[in-house]
Amino acid sequence: MTTARDTVEAAYLSAGRPDEYNEDDIYYITDEQFGYVASVTGKMVLDKPAACFYMGAFYAESLILAETGNSVGAIQVAGTAMPTQLPFFVAACDFTLIGEEFFAASAYLSGEPQQLGSLKGQDFGKLIGGLLLIAGCLIMTLSSIQSRGVAPDNQEPTYLQSASNYIIENILGKGGFK
Repeated sequence: MTTARDTVEAAYLSAGRPDEYNEDDIYYITDEQFGYVASVTGKMVLDKPAACFYMGAFYAESLILAETGNSVGAIQVAGTAMPTQLPFFVAACDFTLIGEEFFAASAYLSGEPQQLGSLKGQDFGKLIGGLLLIAGCLIMTLSSIQSRGVAPDNQEPTYLQSASNYIIENILGKGGFK
């Protein structure tokens, strides 16, 4: 703790703010899950912050943190890609970044062209994938409807049947979904 206090004091001195340094602001918090949460929630109750931000991976501590923030009247913003913790944040926080929104917010707030371009590229890829999925479903549906009343003689396959056969043999594999 002495090293940590000396480092923080040196940082205040180099910033020209030695009067702002308070030795009581430097203390140890364990990295054990519930010990950490107990310390943070205790600090929240004492300090009564106006806003709390919870970002990243959360486990069982998510609801404890969010409920404590709610009890002190703080505006709360949470963001996580962990589906098991989203219901707790949605129920107890004022604003919640869900799944990919958590990562998109970082790109949007930074304004970096590379991150924004990556985001646009991912969205475009999802659009293409969705359109291909819809087209494949339509082709398979129309092909199965069209082939119901056809006699099994040696006639030439239709374009829909050819597309259906191509999807089954080359994309799904020889057995399809069997």
